[in-house]
Formats: sequence, structure tokens, C-alpha cells
Amino acid sequence: MLIDWAEFSDFLRIRVEELGATEFDQVRYGDVDLGFLLAAVVVGALALTAYRVLFRPRGHSRHHSGHLIHQKLRRGPFVRALYHCPKVLLLLAVAALLVAVSDPFLTGTEEVAGDVESRVRVDLVDTSLSMAWEFPETGRSRAEVAREAHLDFLEMRRDKNDRVSLWMFSSYPYMVDDFILDDELYYFQVFEAPYVTVRLLAPQFRSSRDQIHVPPDKVRIIPTEGNTNLIRALQSIVKFFDSDEASSRGNANLDRAVLIITDADVDEVPAAELAALNQRNIVPYMIYINARDAGSGAESSEAPPLIDMIRQFGGDYFDVTDERSLARAYEAIDELEAVRVELSHRAVRTPIYPRLLLVSLALFVVGIPAGFLAELVWGTHP
Repeated sequence: MLIDWAEFSDFLRIRVEELGATEFDQVRYGDVDLGFLLAAVVVGALALTAYRVLFRPRGHSRHHSGHLIHQKLRRGPFVRALYHCPKVLLLLAVAALLVAVSDPFLTGTEEVAGDVESRVRVDLVDTSLSMAWEFPETGRSRAEVAREAHLDFLEMRRDKNDRVSLWMFSSYPYMVDDFILDDELYYFQVFEAPYVTVRLLAPQFRSSRDQIHVPPDKVRIIPTEGNTNLIRALQSIVKFFDSDEASSRGNANLDRAVLIITDADVDEVPAAELAALNQRNIVPYMIYINARDAGSGAESSEAPPLIDMIRQFGGDYFDVTDERSLARAYEAIDELEAVRVELSHRAVRTPIYPRLLLVSLALFVVGIPAGFLAELVWGTHP
């Protein structure tokens, strides 16, 4: 049984209202590369069509043949708008379809009850100016290399029930969020965090040796920033762990970890702070952005002082130039003693591509017949 026009218009109106109510600033995309690839194919096809229509001679036709049509007998602006309206509908349908194939979704949280075995960790990300410099022979910044390594590590830890808190530091530390257990939510917190936090990106920072390789949307300008103060950051981490332990009434002997993602170009080695972590059974690990060894495949002749200091306090570092480094970091953290924590909420992924597909389908259903009708009525009209 065919749907009547009133029902179809109501269906279309509801879908458009539902799409209009979507908070697009909160939308994430699961497969952006596929969307860009198909968009490139569509743009290429449109460019070839435009070239054929504008610059290639039409078959069975000749310029300056036929009769001159008086202006008053030609299509008026209103008729021309109606004639091209189906094409606009089809373009909108294709655009909605391209967005839909990029797997758009929204993330949220839902309240759940119970508890879970978890490993407690703070991820401390270096966002100082040196992280904006080039990782040798790559054309990319150290921060971008570090972010990819961090995200790869999180993918390896997915569904391991890590209770994690994200922090950034430059001159001062900044907590992005308190401890959470939501893998999906935490992944996007890391993904969207800035690469660098600096006072300003003035010309004096752009010397021939230290070129900035960070896109503007990944730079956060904070007037108080300017150097790499790991001491201040670890002092805040120690207080944060103490506060969390007091609020959860946890056992002081439980193992915890702090994962530091940095190029180790710090102003001063935090010996006292590492000792304070060790007293609390907090193991320091480091994903080391070893910019000196990129492309050579050889180990550094002299490790930075921070590396040796971390090992003295029971931690370790994992060089991003080593293919097995992230796996070893995963295994090292997995050996920590699990902590039983209460699970209060978790991430919920809500796909919204059906909304776009329905709107696209509705536009196709209207646009294709309308195009045939417009061509039949006005296609041969001058």
C-alpha cells in the first residue's frame, strides 16, 4: 500500500526536526576517511561533468544554428528556479549521504549500578612549546606523534576497565577530567585535547631550527605558559591521588600509575616528586618522544636524566621509535594490582546516521520525480 502525501510530508517533517535538534558540535565521526574519499569521488565526477558540458562540443549540434529566441519568450527567473530546484534537492541528498557514511554518532553517559576490577592511572600529557617542534624527518610535530602513540595505547587498553584521569602540563598542570571508567568518552577527551599550551605563537618562536608544526585549532593560548615544569605537575598529581584516596577510603598500599607522555625536555628533574610517588606505590611510566633518534633506528648514546630518574623509582620508559614499546607499556600497566571501584556511569554511543539516511532518502524520493517532471515541462523550453 502506497503512503499518501500527507503521511510522507509528516514523516519528512519529523525527520528534519529530529536532525535539526541534533547538537552537531557534539557529533563524532567513526570513519571520516571513507566520507572524504567518497566526497572526492563525487567532486571529481561533478568536475568532469562540468568540463564536458562547458568545454566539450555537444554531439549533433552546432553553434550559431537555429533561430534567435526573443527574451520575453525565454524562461523567467521563477521558472528557472523551479527547473533547477530538483538539482538542489539531489545535491542536498548526496551531501547528507556522504555525512551518513562517515558514521556520525553522539556520546553520552548512563547511570549503572555495581562495581568492577580496575587499574588506576593518571595520564599526564606534555603540551609545552617544545612539543610543537618537528619530529625529525616526518614533517609532523612531536605532539602529533605523541598523540597518535597515546591513542594507540588507549586502543590497546580498551575494555580493560582502566580508571583514568587526563592531565596536561606546560608551565602549570591542568586537569581535563576526574577519574572515569568510560573508554569511549576518555578516548575522545584525549583525541580533542590541544597539542600545545603556550603564551603566544609570535614570530620569535619560529626560528629556522624550531618550526611550529601544529594546526591552529590544536593550540591553546594561555598567558601564564612558557616552559616545561614537570615538578609542579607531579606535585599536583600527588595531591590528586591523595584526595582521591581520602574520598574513596582506599587502601594506601594499592598500586597505581602515572603515565607521562613527553619529549623529556624538562626544566628540572623532579627527584623529590618521584620519591613521593614511590612512597604511595604510584609507579611512573613514560611514553618517551625520542626526537633525537627518529629515522636512525639507533638508541640514544645518552638517555635524558629524567629517564634514569624514573627507573630509579621503579618506573620505566617506552620509546615511540621502538615498535614494541606500546605493547610493553600495556603489559607493564596490566601487571599492576587491580582495584575494586564502584561503577556509576559509562559511555553510550548513539549512532545518528539513520537520521541522515532517512533525510537523504526522502530528498531522493522528492528530487528524482521532480527532476523528471521539470525536464518534461520546461526541459525543451527556451
